[in-house]
Amino acid sequence: MTQAAAPAPFADQLKQVLRYLPAPVGIVTSFDPETRAPVGLAMSALMPVALDPCSMVIAVNRSGSSHASMLAAGRYCINLLDPASHGHMTPFASFDARDQRFTQSDWKQHGDVWYIDGAPANIFCDVREKLSFGTHDLLVGEVYDLRTSGGQEILGWANGALGRLTPL
Repeated sequence: MTQAAAPAPFADQLKQVLRYLPAPVGIVTSFDPETRAPVGLAMSALMPVALDPCSMVIAVNRSGSSHASMLAAGRYCINLLDPASHGHMTPFASFDARDQRFTQSDWKQHGDVWYIDGAPANIFCDVREKLSFGTHDLLVGEVYDLRTSGGQEILGWANGALGRLTPL
């Protein structure tokens, strides 16, 4: 009989500590290659990798509903939001609101990947590398297009809540 793995000894403590680590938050989108339907999730586990080549990395839980489609599509878009567009987050962060995803009028398509028109930034990436670790896959994407609206303020996540990331 196989025994289930014990939780990591510091998992609860680390989760609490990470609540204090502010991060940009966005909606990462892709598509299902079979149906062409859009998929997406709210995420703060994103960051730049390099400027040569221009690249980003996202951490996607392998048990998440968008994971398989993102991997099969081989591309994604990081939609960074401003505080005024925080309403876009609820359908992607709440299971009960999933049917409201991609219903706002500012969703557009760039090829097969959906993005939020007018967002401070839409970063379109082709997956170049995948690293599996623990429960997640890190998807390193090379930027193939970038759109910006000129917005200066980015929506953030800290202490378990949405907020503003502003200079002191």
